[in-house]
This record gives sequence, structure tokens and C-alpha cells, in this order.
Amino acid sequence: MTKGTGADEGTSKQVGRVPSGDGKTDRQGNKAKTGKPRKILGSSQMSRFAEAAGGLDRYHSARAASFGGFDGLSNTIQGVGGNAYSPELSTDFNELPQSLHEQWSYYRFFYRSEPFVGQALDLHTELPLSKIRIGIPKAKSRELALAATRFCEKWAQKNQLLQRLISIVHERNLIGEAFIWSEDDNPEMPQNIRFEARHTLTDEGEAIEEMVEREDADARASRWLKKNYKGWTSVRCLPPEQVRMESFNFTDERIFELIPDSKTKHVIDRANSADPDAIRVVESMPAEVVDAVREGRNIPLNTDPYAGSFIYYMANRKSDYEPRGRSILERCMRVLVFRDKLRQSQTSIASRHMTPIRVVYSPDLSEPQLDDLREQVDQSLQDPDFSIITNYEVTWEEMGADSRLLDLTSEYDLTDRQLYSGLGVTEGLLSGESAYSGDRINLEVINVRYMLLREQLQELVQENFFKPMCHRMGYIEDDEDGEPQVIVPTLTFTRLALKDNRDTFDQLYNLFTKGNLDVDTILELLNLDPVSVNERVKNDMLTPKDATYNEVLRGVYNSIASIIGENSNLPEIVAKTLGSDVVFSRPKEE
Repeated sequence: MTKGTGADEGTSKQVGRVPSGDGKTDRQGNKAKTGKPRKILGSSQMSRFAEAAGGLDRYHSARAASFGGFDGLSNTIQGVGGNAYSPELSTDFNELPQSLHEQWSYYRFFYRSEPFVGQALDLHTELPLSKIRIGIPKAKSRELALAATRFCEKWAQKNQLLQRLISIVHERNLIGEAFIWSEDDNPEMPQNIRFEARHTLTDEGEAIEEMVEREDADARASRWLKKNYKGWTSVRCLPPEQVRMESFNFTDERIFELIPDSKTKHVIDRANSADPDAIRVVESMPAEVVDAVREGRNIPLNTDPYAGSFIYYMANRKSDYEPRGRSILERCMRVLVFRDKLRQSQTSIASRHMTPIRVVYSPDLSEPQLDDLREQVDQSLQDPDFSIITNYEVTWEEMGADSRLLDLTSEYDLTDRQLYSGLGVTEGLLSGESAYSGDRINLEVINVRYMLLREQLQELVQENFFKPMCHRMGYIEDDEDGEPQVIVPTLTFTRLALKDNRDTFDQLYNLFTKGNLDVDTILELLNLDPVSVNERVKNDMLTPKDATYNEVLRGVYNSIASIIGENSNLPEIVAKTLGSDVVFSRPKEE
């Protein structure tokens, strides 16, 4: 039997003989017999074709399985492998963001446009930072502790520390990491503040200038710092797109580089062209920044807070080997993309049917009557006051988008629950319409997470903001082991109002009244600084702010009344006024 290739009917090649025929003939008139289709591949590769009665040899069968066909046999398809499962390489893989920059763009878009996402991120940002307090540190020198506290309070008020922390927490939750840049633009202390130049002559008669520390060097340095040093000039979050970070195994050290933006490059190029305004701006920039931009390289960033301006990296991650932080939106990305596709489908249907389809008909109309009706309908659409008048029945129907929109109630209910779980919130927390008893367990979990976040912020502020400033200001004393210890004020937050602590407070108060618990523990549970509270209590003692002030006055008044009554004729005057015949006996004088 011969069979053409399909592309050229005149060219054919013999591939086998048919020993007998069943009455059917091919194009060349030869009798042929068709067999039942037989599987030649595995169950996952379902290619089938009809074969001759004599069958195919092993060689051609192998070629058919490998290459989808063989010489002389047409209409044979290539075997295709079955569906392979992969949780990452799914059908919607290309719809999800791939690079870091694309992920950050998606996060920002859904924060702006998705109500659940925006509200949940704002709650996770604002609730842990309801109010901050700067407490007095424990120190041997009360004067140094108060001075350090006043300095840090002024710095926090000047730089709006609460707003900076809100920005940091928001960036950490949204992007998964925050690059915090603390700038120190204070002038350096002149050398002559602590040292003085002395000129001496050597034995050879050569004059030598030496810098000798002054006797009052510490006092002079303290006065200069109080006048000129104001702490960190600014604290801000850098855009993650402009920061290149490189981490390494077996160490926590990282390399950070700032990628200059196009605006900075443009103003430096203008300064190179002798633009006076650009020159003024460039002269105010750090010299290392200008040199790096002109040389076409990134700007290295310092990570040591004791060496001046530095960058601090805060990441939302649980494993040390993960190179970058993870946004809380990353686990919700598939759900958010799916919801957005549902929204787009509904919007597309509504847009197509924004103008309703009108069907106007009347049975058994002649062509002139139909034309007249069409004209009246067109005029009525142009003029709302136009009336259609006919002597026959007319039916007017409009088909809008109501019956064509998709019913997505179940899909939205499912995705709502998935977003609540992924964002770590409850419906009652977002809407504020739920009672505490119904969401008690969920709120307890959220409260614990907020406490862990507060500890990270306390470490950031106390160890990287307050401590370097107090170290430079000289708020240092020796501890019990004789080692220098920097006096650092504490950062505390007000109590979270997410849970009802009435039962817990009652138990602690009972322990306090029995003498089994100190009051500092209760104050710390309320996020109150015990040192500051004790200081205020001492200041309020014997003043109208004292809780027992009125009782003291009442007791004094009672004592005075007793003395006046016993040593005066006031009782007789009162009795005479009341018309009483009471006789008062006075003690005899000795």
C-alpha cells in the first residue's frame, strides 16, 4: 500500500504490503484493509491512528512515538505529555508579579484601591503606635538621667518621632522591609574646644607645637554640645528602588548603596554647565554624593550609628537565611488578582450594556407603518416630550445590564474570608461593629503580634537613636563593675485597647492589696513608666493633686473644731441661739 504525503500527491513511498483486502480500495486501486485503532503510547500520551492489517514494524512504531509520524504516513500527531502539577508554575503564574519592583508596584496599587487592604494596613500601622512616652532611665546620677530625658524629649518633639515611626511601620507592613536613613548634619566639634596648642623648644632649639588637653575640657565640650549638637537632623524611609543591599552568610553585616535618582543626576549636570541655581544646590550636598554621581557609581551608606549618618534595615521576616523581608500582602496576592479580574469582568459587562438595547415591535404591520413607527421612536429618543401615537398595539422592551451581570456573591464571600485570614484581621476589627466577646481569641493573637512589633521599635529607637546621641552628649556613668554605661531614656507605649483586661487587673490588684505584688508591675502592664510615675507622685504630694489632700484638710478642720469648742464660749453661743437651757461646765484653772 502506498499513500501520498498530502503535500505532493505524485510522490509516495511504499511502507508495507496488505496480504488481503476487505473490498475497499485506495487511490491507486489496490485493495486495502483497515484495522481497529490501537494504542501505541502510554495512557498519558493518547495518540491514535489507523494501521494496516499487517501492522507496523517496531522501527516505524518507535519513530511514530518519538517524532509524531514517519515516512509515508500522514495525519499522525506528536505525543503530548500529561498535565504536571506545580504550585509555583500554575496557569496564573504570568499574571502574578515576578520581580521585586513589580511586586512593590502591586502592593502599592492594592493598598490604594482595595478597601480591605488599605484599612487592614492602616490598622496594623496605627494601633500599635497609639501614643509614645519617653521615660526617665535608672541611673546613679539623677541629674544626668533627667538631662538625658529632656534632651531626647526635645529631639523627639522636633523631629516628630511618632510620625516617623508610623512611616516606618507602614513601609514594613506594605513592602516587607524599611530602609531607615538617619542623617547627622551637625557641625564637628572644633579641636580647640578640648585641646590647646602649646609651643615648646627641644634641646636642639627646634620649636614644636603640641595639642594638650585642657583641664576643663569636659566642661567646655559639654557647653559646646549643648549649644551646637541637636541630635539626628532627620529620620526618613528611603525608597526601596534606590537602595541596593547585599547580605552574606555567617554574618549580620550588610552592604548598602544608594542609587542616585535622575533628579540628582540632572541637577549635578546643570551645575557642571555653570548653572548658578544648580551650583547652589550642589554645594549644599555632601561631597561624597556629588563625587559618586559624577563618577557614575552608587553611593555607599554607613551602617554604624556612632560614625555619623547611617542606614538601619528593618525587615518583616521569620528566618535568618531569607535575604529580604516579606510583605503581608504577598500571601494575599493570588486572591487580590482574582478579585480584580472579577471586578474587570463585571465592569466590562456593565460598559457594554451601559446604553440599553431597545426592542420595539408590533405584529402585522405594513412596511409604511413600520417606517412611521421607527421615525416616532427615533424622535422620542431625541426629544423626551415627544409622544408616540398609534392605532395599533406597540410593545417596547429594553434590555439593560441587570440581567447580564454575573452573580459573584459566593466568590466575594470566599475571597473576603481569605483576605481576613491573610491580612491578620477580623471583620469586626475593620468595621468596628463586633463585640469583644465574639472575637476574643483573634484579638488576643493580634495583641501579641503588636507587642512583638513594639519591642522591635523600642530596640530601634533606644539603641540606634537615643543611645548614640546620649553617648555623644556625655551622659555616661560607671556601672557596678566599673565599666562606662550610657544613660539611655526608655521608650514606652500606651496600653492597647483591643482586649478587656478587667479580670486581669482585678487579680493583680488583689495581689497588691495583700502585699504579694509591687505597684511597678501593675504600672508596666499598663505601659506606664514606673520611674516617671513615682516622680510625678512625689511632686503631687501635699498639693491639690494629691488623692488624700481633701481627707487631710477634713481631718485638720475636725481637730481645729474640737480645740475651738473646748477653749471658747462658742458652744454657749450656739445653745443660746437655739433657745436651749444646756449648762456647760468649764474646767477649773489651776
